[in-house]
Amino acid sequence: MSETCHECGGPVVEERGPQSVQVGERFVTVEAESLRCTACGEIVFHLYKAEAMERAAVDLVRREEGLLAPAEIEAIRAQYGLSQAAFEQLIHAGPKTVTRWERGSVAPNGTADTLLRILRDEPGVVERLARERGVLVRIDAAPAPARTERRRAAGGM
Repeated sequence: MSETCHECGGPVVEERGPQSVQVGERFVTVEAESLRCTACGEIVFHLYKAEAMERAAVDLVRREEGLLAPAEIEAIRAQYGLSQAAFEQLIHAGPKTVTRWERGSVAPNGTADTLLRILRDEPGVVERLARERGVLVRIDAAPAPARTERRRAAGGM
């Protein structure tokens, strides 16, 4: 790759190494690819590599904090037959919040994660919210057996 530094015009080299990334209030370190100018030391990330680095950082925080994974959030939404926009309306989330959660570019905070787990396991709560907020949902879905078994293993019902 024959790119030059946007700051000084010097030559750049590809590097892979630890990078500190802010996720909410936390800083985490993940491996990432970047370009470093050999003349001035400027570090630059290609957009797609910066996005991958941010997703890796969010995934690390999500795993460390025990938050739901993107596929689990998508499954909760699908359980009730909701589009991302309808799910956002149901939980009063901002535009594209669910999209970001399901794409893995943002993890739900602890409060949102708790709400998502309640919605997953308690269809009556979803039904009530749907009535209050004018959202059409499919309430015929029961929690999946894997979730039921996990609750039993954890000492729940």
